[in-house]
Amino acid sequence: MKKTILVMATAISIFACTTPQATTSSDEATMATFKENAKVIESGFKAFAKNDLAEFATYVSDTVKFYGPGINDTAAIGKAALLERLAGFHKILKNVNANIVALLPGIDSVTLKPDGAVRSYVYWESESAINGTKFNQKFYAFYKLNKDHKIVEANEFFDASGLIAAATAPKK
Repeated sequence: MKKTILVMATAISIFACTTPQATTSSDEATMATFKENAKVIESGFKAFAKNDLAEFATYVSDTVKFYGPGINDTAAIGKAALLERLAGFHKILKNVNANIVALLPGIDSVTLKPDGAVRSYVYWESESAINGTKFNQKFYAFYKLNKDHKIVEANEFFDASGLIAAATAPKK
């Protein structure tokens, strides 16, 4: 019994005296980059919601690789095609609003540490400009940004087909 107590006391002493792993300045810099990038993503959502694609375009790199949510949407499109696609949504939607649930740091798949990217969880609310149906939709995306805080890669996941079908259905 004395040995058990001695072993436990030693183990407790070792763990109590161990300092938690310190955050490195590199980690702090990466989190600062994430915070700036998250502001860009939030501003981009707001610009899209108010149909200001000129402002939205300022947050996107000219060399962006955009991967959409559609079926077989596995080939990247560029900035011009992305803006055209977004304009298409505004032809069938009105009163668009982004309720941002969370903007979280992206992580490096090897180190599992933040890498400056942004993961977004959003509830989009909108109304069909065609039939007046109001609806909301869950949305997830992750964005990689360059040193100038411009989106260089975007991957979005939501039910695009369902959104289009609901927005373009005949008026009841």
